[in-house]
Amino acid sequence: MPNTSRSLPEGIEDHTRFQERIWRAQRWAWVGFAAILIAALFGALGRGGPLSQQETKLAGGSLELPIITRWNAPDELRVFFLPSSSDRRFVVDPDFLTIFSIESIEPPQEATDYENGRIGYVFPADAIAASKVILRLQTQKPGLRSFRIGIGQDVVERSVIVLP
Repeated sequence: MPNTSRSLPEGIEDHTRFQERIWRAQRWAWVGFAAILIAALFGALGRGGPLSQQETKLAGGSLELPIITRWNAPDELRVFFLPSSSDRRFVVDPDFLTIFSIESIEPPQEATDYENGRIGYVFPADAIAASKVILRLQTQKPGLRSFRIGIGQDVVERSVIVLP
């Protein structure tokens, strides 16, 4: 429908309403792009930022593990052991190893065992100081994945989102 408020040359149609819809769509696209950028800065798209990690407090210490990570990308799981006069044991269920492969453990474990359906990594006792163990991981499969993880007998269920 021609706009009679403006005079256009003969044969030229007025597409103002269409152009305004295009501009509106562009503004919404910029808002969406800004939201994605802010989400990435806070770690909602994986690796780094406060939204990409979770801390779990347990009786024998705490765990810092990814909430959101990327498929086929390296990541870390940090285990903090409290001082203890007996050996410290970090445990995962076999589902953990279908989500992540463990590339390295620093410092290396003294022993590895399998008990009550869980894989245990045993570290030396230290009655005076707390210690930190870093597991360097590589993700295996994308999707929402759940597993059980813990220190000693204190085991919790956690989930991770592995983005493609």
